[in-house]
Amino acid sequence: MDKDDRIGAVDNLLASHKEKGFPLIEQDSLLEGYVYATFIHIDSTHQNDITFNVFGIYDEYRFGDKKLYHLDSTDLYYRTYMIPDDLCFAYKFYYSNKVTGKKSRMSDPLNPSLVPSSERKNMSWSALDLRTSEDEWYVKSDHRQYGTLDTLELHSELLSNARNIYVYLPPKYDTTKEKYPVIYLFDPYIYLNLVEVPNVLDNLIYHQEISPMIAVFIDNPSQAVRNKELPLNAQFKNFFITELLPFIKDRYHVTDLADETIIGGISYGGLAATYIAFEHSDVFGKVLSQSGSFWRDTTLTDGGEDWIRGDHLTRQFQTQEKRSLKLHLDWGLQENWCKASGRRLAQVLKDKQYEFTFTEFNGWHDWSNSRKIFPDALRYLLE
Repeated sequence: MDKDDRIGAVDNLLASHKEKGFPLIEQDSLLEGYVYATFIHIDSTHQNDITFNVFGIYDEYRFGDKKLYHLDSTDLYYRTYMIPDDLCFAYKFYYSNKVTGKKSRMSDPLNPSLVPSSERKNMSWSALDLRTSEDEWYVKSDHRQYGTLDTLELHSELLSNARNIYVYLPPKYDTTKEKYPVIYLFDPYIYLNLVEVPNVLDNLIYHQEISPMIAVFIDNPSQAVRNKELPLNAQFKNFFITELLPFIKDRYHVTDLADETIIGGISYGGLAATYIAFEHSDVFGKVLSQSGSFWRDTTLTDGGEDWIRGDHLTRQFQTQEKRSLKLHLDWGLQENWCKASGRRLAQVLKDKQYEFTFTEFNGWHDWSNSRKIFPDALRYLLE
């Protein structure tokens, strides 16, 4: 095939998939449970090494060096992988300029599926989602019944720091009616922008899937502080109970009933939510843990920088009296420690006859899966 034929073939490929977009997904009739996914990128400069980067994976050997191949005499770069037909993950293309050494990254211009689901931005990731049967509750709808978001700052005497608190109020918020159910969530950047919880709540409330409720998003002063505050930190737990809760209840019409109070988070946030609820089940009756770090011990490393897997909180569930809790847990099949420790906790919950459910998804430690699972998890907890 000469140069003109190659260029023509590329143009035809792009035109034939313009509406659906890429990656190109192909089924092998002899290979049940897997598909071939071909990632396509166009770069007319021919000056860049282009790699395919998946959020949340840790040295996933099946993607190899993740470098896209260049099709000679064209502007097309590509890489084909055989992957499970129920996989979901977020990805970007990384550029490394072979002349200047400058590095940059971008979402996939040929893929219309984005995280977040709004217009394409610098923060956007592309999503490859082969599980398309679920309703996309996270997409902003045009029903024009939207909640509002307040931003507050809370100074903590106990922790000697300050943080932002974001409060979602449902459409037609009314302080003369009964107090609202509430969910407290850690990591507001993730839950506000990537899981897109305000859109989820707007849509579920509008379609009467759930009653109107309030959501409170609790930030940490920095990433380093987050990594100290969220994993099994008794002082942070005390801050939550003695400072944060009164701060919210003084300002908003939130319930005092444990059965209508949910606490949740992802990763360390999922661990923190479960830990705080376990210690204060009289306050929090429901837990939503996504990819929770239940592998954590009270000490992170052995002193030689090797992480310790202690499953500390699971041992508390196993050895202490049963709490009045309803829990949703989820984790990815590719998440290693989160999967192993989550399964162990689920077995303990079953043995202790807790009311709970768990979801295993085919993916990594990322929010493209979290945003798909969150609506059903919330509905389960509110049943």
